[in-house]
Amino acid sequence: MAGLERCINLVELNLSNNQITKIEGLEGLTQLRRLVLGSNKLTRLEPAQSFAGLAKLEALWLQDNKLGPGLDALGLPELGAALPALRTLCLQNIDRSAPNPVCRAEGYKHALLAALPGLCNLDGERSPAALNYAALAAEYDAFRAAPPAPKQVALPNPAPWLAGVSMELPPGGGPAEAEVQQRHGKVVKSLDECEMLVHVLREESAKFRQQLADKRAEQQQA
Repeated sequence: MAGLERCINLVELNLSNNQITKIEGLEGLTQLRRLVLGSNKLTRLEPAQSFAGLAKLEALWLQDNKLGPGLDALGLPELGAALPALRTLCLQNIDRSAPNPVCRAEGYKHALLAALPGLCNLDGERSPAALNYAALAAEYDAFRAAPPAPKQVALPNPAPWLAGVSMELPPGGGPAEAEVQQRHGKVVKSLDECEMLVHVLREESAKFRQQLADKRAEQQQA
């Protein structure tokens, strides 16, 4: 990975599909925020050496490498010390495709979240650091205490648009009647979908309230 010494203002670097076996030569890229190293031949991370100088790195993609099979291949907990600003880490895709062998190690997710407490996104999924439960609870309490007034929607007068339009169907039905029936079917389908959406939103709201209650109970016990 030579030839990057003068790219001191580089913010994003994509080195995927380059047969890379060792991460080196990046210490001068002090402004780097995003680094893509997917589909290479990395088998082990050495954070203190590999990521020296990358204190501002926020996102690291390492899918489709050979890291593993054990968690020691990730260089924990040195990884957190070397990359204090890291918020996104991907060792496999969100659909679990292109995984590294380490992704199948026992305690994989727990170990990474413990070593990287500021991580907000692991393998495409939001991590606990991305959820501020205290702020969410305060916002929910404020909403319940003073819910916003319902908005008054004024429907426009349809008369100008209907002027001169006949609502009668021609004798014997025909294409016009078929079109009306088709539109009626679409309206009924849309109403059914809206009703289903309301039901789903109610269920999700109930789950969210329960999560807040559980989190509060945990904080009080602590």
